Amino acid sequence: MSGYVIGVDIGGTNIRVGLVNEQLELIRKETVLTSSFGSAEELFAGVRRLVDIVDSERKARLIGMAVPVPWHEGTDSIVDAGNVPCLEGVPVDEVRSYFPEHELYLDNDVNVIALLEGERGASQGSVLSMYITVSTGIGSGIVVRGEVLHGANGYAGEIGSMIVSDRDNGHDSLYAGTLESLCSGTALEIESKKLYGGDATAKTLFDRYVSKDKQAEEVISQWVEYFSRGIASLMQTLDPGMFVIGGSVIEHNPWLIERVVESTKGKVFENLRGRIRIAAPVFGSDAGVIGAAYTAWKRSR
Repeated sequence: MSGYVIGVDIGGTNIRVGLVNEQLELIRKETVLTSSFGSAEELFAGVRRLVDIVDSERKARLIGMAVPVPWHEGTDSIVDAGNVPCLEGVPVDEVRSYFPEHELYLDNDVNVIALLEGERGASQGSVLSMYITVSTGIGSGIVVRGEVLHGANGYAGEIGSMIVSDRDNGHDSLYAGTLESLCSGTALEIESKKLYGGDATAKTLFDRYVSKDKQAEEVISQWVEYFSRGIASLMQTLDPGMFVIGGSVIEHNPWLIERVVESTKGKVFENLRGRIRIAAPVFGSDAGVIGAAYTAWKRSR
């Protein structure tokens, strides 16, 4: 990557804007609460102000913007913006109008991290790799020979909607038995509250697990079973050379990776059992900003 690029990571909780150099170092970053904006117009005007702050010397001509919505090259307006409802239906050309002095490139927020990890991080060298985030929700990005696989409609990688069970835990917006409804941080918190009361969190559950609480052990074992079903299905449909799994649930409990690998071995073809490769991400909490910048740089070439 040459020169400077601005990365914008729009999330349901925070919006992060940063100036990234050619070594993929974050030179300056500004963060604002997404809830501080009441409309798309306010949001993008606010992002523009942050762009001017992080790049006051106007070193960058490119902006990469990561958005929590389905995306592909033909996208002309934002859809399924459940995490940031004010973005629903906003035309892409309107977004570009806020940044007339820059070339703006948009993509899904998980896809930009998948590309970053696939080319400069934990899965570089793999012909086909996947980045999976397990946090409040579950999502993934798929990279094939250095390109993000978006799918015909931009929904490739939405593995949170993969059905791995017929169990219904009452998630408001997902079908029964989806990976996200059973394995996300939100799902774990729901289970924790059922067992330990209304103040319990996902961390409470893992703390009890470490203390060898039998109920917590049962919940975590069931989590491993469900998650390994998802990994096994992906192994035998996409056949990635490497999974990179991040997000708060895994970051705080990295030992889950080995348990998932072992559980997955019993669910795949015999020849694949020794080929299940899962790694932690190289890039940390700023991966969305850096990945957005890297995506813009790559697509501008």
